[in-house]
Amino acid sequence: MSKQERTKVQNYLDNNLWPLIIIAILTGTIAVNIGVLTIAAQNPPELMTENYYEKGVDLKQVVTEKQETQRTGWKVTASMVDPQLVMLTAIDAAGLPRDSLTGRCSLYRPSSKQLDQESVQILSMGGGRYAVKTATPLLRGAWECVADLSLGQKHFRDRLPFFVE
Repeated sequence: MSKQERTKVQNYLDNNLWPLIIIAILTGTIAVNIGVLTIAAQNPPELMTENYYEKGVDLKQVVTEKQETQRTGWKVTASMVDPQLVMLTAIDAAGLPRDSLTGRCSLYRPSSKQLDQESVQILSMGGGRYAVKTATPLLRGAWECVADLSLGQKHFRDRLPFFVE
């Protein structure tokens, strides 16, 4: 009897193997897609700012700010010198240190909104260097300092990338 049952199964598989393989592939594809959608829904990206639409609507203002920043001729860089101290270095178009700047800097972690830090006043260290004291030590990885600096009528606003080792 077992020989007859096995022969029936073999006959069934011989006649229906390709339709079963196709159904298995389609079922597997749907299962993987459902898994990916579930993971994506549970882990939303945090690379967007809140109220992004309202901030993006006034594109003319964004372009004007960018042009104003470029007109200053300043080159500003950010680097980590201590777990709780970010150093900004500013030079003017002639390559000389840019002193007497005032402004603020907020710290932005592109991969995690929870690690972002509010805007703080920059502290002049002389020689075109400015310190930004962080509220908590910065974790290892990529960061951005959103610098908002000014001197008289000149205004500089830009994102300055740096890496914490």
